[in-house]
Amino acid sequence: MQNSSFVNIQLSEIPYPTVLLNDEFQIIESNEGWIELNNQHKELYSILVHQHQDSILSLNEYQNTISIDQTLLQIKTMKKKPGFRLVYIIPLIPSITSNKELGITSAKDPHLSKMDPLSKQAIYESLIVNSPTYVCVIDDNKEVLEVNPSFREKFQLNDDFIGAKFLEHPLFIHTSFSSLIQEGFNGRSISGIEETFPLPEGGECTLSITVSPANYNENGSIRTLGLIMHDITDKKKFQKELLSLKVELENTLKLQKTITYKFIKQGEDFIITMAAGELLQKMKYQTESIVGKSIQEVFDANHFGKRLPMLQKVWETGMEITYEDVYRHMDYIASVVPVIKEGKVFEIICSITDVSPLKDAQKKLEEKEQKYRSIVNYNPDNIFFIDTNGIIQEINPTVETQMKMAAPKEMIGLHFSSILAEGYIDEALYHFEESLKGEPQRYYTVINNADDTMSHISVSNIPVRINGEVIGIYLVGRDITEKTKIEEELIEAKELLEAYFEHAGDGIALLDPEGNVLKVNHHFEKMFGFSKEEVTGQHITFIHSSEQVHQFKQNLKVVKQGKRIKDFETVRYRKDKTPVYISFNMNPILNEKGNLMGISAIIRDLSEKKKNEDLLKKSEQLAMIGQLAAGVAHEIRNPLTTLKGFLQLIKEQANDDFYLEVIQGEIERIEIITNEFLALAKPRAVHYTANSLTSLLTNSVEFIKMECLKQGVDVKFSVKEAMIYCNPHEIKQVILNVMKNALEAMPKGGLLEVILEKNEQFAKLIIQDTGDGISPERMKHLGEPFYSTKEKGTGLGLMICQKIIKEHHGAITINSKINQGTRVEISIPLAQGKNEEK
Repeated sequence: MQNSSFVNIQLSEIPYPTVLLNDEFQIIESNEGWIELNNQHKELYSILVHQHQDSILSLNEYQNTISIDQTLLQIKTMKKKPGFRLVYIIPLIPSITSNKELGITSAKDPHLSKMDPLSKQAIYESLIVNSPTYVCVIDDNKEVLEVNPSFREKFQLNDDFIGAKFLEHPLFIHTSFSSLIQEGFNGRSISGIEETFPLPEGGECTLSITVSPANYNENGSIRTLGLIMHDITDKKKFQKELLSLKVELENTLKLQKTITYKFIKQGEDFIITMAAGELLQKMKYQTESIVGKSIQEVFDANHFGKRLPMLQKVWETGMEITYEDVYRHMDYIASVVPVIKEGKVFEIICSITDVSPLKDAQKKLEEKEQKYRSIVNYNPDNIFFIDTNGIIQEINPTVETQMKMAAPKEMIGLHFSSILAEGYIDEALYHFEESLKGEPQRYYTVINNADDTMSHISVSNIPVRINGEVIGIYLVGRDITEKTKIEEELIEAKELLEAYFEHAGDGIALLDPEGNVLKVNHHFEKMFGFSKEEVTGQHITFIHSSEQVHQFKQNLKVVKQGKRIKDFETVRYRKDKTPVYISFNMNPILNEKGNLMGISAIIRDLSEKKKNEDLLKKSEQLAMIGQLAAGVAHEIRNPLTTLKGFLQLIKEQANDDFYLEVIQGEIERIEIITNEFLALAKPRAVHYTANSLTSLLTNSVEFIKMECLKQGVDVKFSVKEAMIYCNPHEIKQVILNVMKNALEAMPKGGLLEVILEKNEQFAKLIIQDTGDGISPERMKHLGEPFYSTKEKGTGLGLMICQKIIKEHHGAITINSKINQGTRVEISIPLAQGKNEEK
């Protein structure tokens, strides 16, 4: 028998029957108490094997209670070393085979027979009281005589339970329990009965019940009955889990295809003595064709060369070897196990399992991992993996690129909030905490780059779960810096458009496709006298007369077809019903699909234009008068010649009245012409007031713009604010006359520059064209009456302009170069005091 010193205890020193078992449940060693008890109860070992083997082998510590021949025994086990267990037996209630008292009937136990009855009784009572097993004793009336503390605590019983009917308690009203007790009182010992009970605090427990008769009356009937209950709830749970694992393992083994070989050595080769398994067909083997053959005959040279040394090593050393290899395009794993008898290897068993599906699955898993890794590594967005404490554990290469981190490892180990810009940390921490609860989050933040720049980031927090528990968070950050910049520029552009809309010099109305007002600007309000609130939602025809409504509907129809209405001049009516001369453009507003969303109506007030046209007409009239004056001068010269001639004749023929009458008529004609000139040149009182030369110039440029467009002349306009005392109509006449001359000098197009400057005393107006210019010979005669550079000019226009500017205490300077253009500078004193009158 093998010595048991390795368990650090001698079985002979244990006062209870004890046995040492191995994992095959074979008896390795036992003490004398076990031998005597086993001789006394022949079925003891059989009960351990059939009812308790699994628990004893699987648990580190195990205890239970059994009843044999009306003797109650407690089993306790202890795992002392892998592969070995101690099992010792403690008697709880001695065998009662007659009406003798406890001390007499316990003589079967050799350890207890030497004690006096009181000592024995004290030992038993101590064992029952301190036992974790639940013990209850009832009499033949089925009333409770006694329970141990474990029983009382488990079922939460008070003192009222003693003396009560056992089967009437709510916890123990079970038909099977009633029958067990009845069989016990019939003299039968019962053990191993399992019953599930509800617990007072909720839930339930499973107990292994032993029923053992204890005392007998003189007539042989049972006086008391012992109920011993052992809690096997955990055991049942473990058995259930073990069964589930066993089923799972069996199913797994069924899915795997294997081959099992047996080899024996014969000379320098190995003979196959057995080959079995479904995998043989895949290997294209038949059992009959390979059994009895050597491995050299069965395997190819390459495989034989690898397997022979391995089998020899196992045969010689007795070592187990596990290896992986590929044979006939099949991945397999093999376990080579020696079978040893009397210290020598006499046979080798080789089990081969096809792991091709597993390898394929691993390959797919690796491919999937590479795909996921590629998603992370080649993702254009910043990706951080942070743990539940917010510490950065991993980053993808994009982080290094976008954040310009020369050493990305510097970020590993930092708290993610350390890279955030001030003002964004609290919000990011809030979303981090929400993500730890398993909720994905989206938010916007700003991060600090390594080069001291900042990036605007749209962040998605993605919780990483393993077995339902969040173990970290992926922070996926998309750089939206450029997008944010574009959005800011769009907002700025929108604000500029809004500003243009509100402050445009023309009235603007936005209409829906049916002509209802959506929005109007400030100039529209000023032009027509309506407020935004009054017109929003109204049909635009509120500024039309009833006769004009039909025309508007026609215009609306044209715009709905996607066409524009341009520079349509007409009359509309203000809130006070007064007319206003306007020019309007109507443009369709289309969406991305080309569908009409609305209509823009741009309305220009032509009132000032009409006034300017009147001034231009007057200027043209002055030119005509100049031409008339030239003709008149010619007509005056003819009568004067006649007068001179006839006067000469009078001297020669003084008494001839006919010539005197002719002279008188011609003189009267000269008088009439002279009177007409006097009426034209008669001085008049002029009232000068303070006016903005800038406004006069702006209005004049706006008036002349249309003519510029027609001739292909570009206008460059640059002004400063300047106030002068003047007659605004005369100054406008001068400006228009000079600009008209400039336009006439550029019939093929060019550039008209209009500049207004000022110093401390004078406003300086510069009008410059890019025409053909004026030669120095002609420059000498500019401003002379009836001299003009134009074919049909009279020279009176410039003369009148010079006269007006002179009356305003100003001056006109003209400079010109051939093929470069002409520059006219007009200087007028700035307003210094109150209104003047001439």
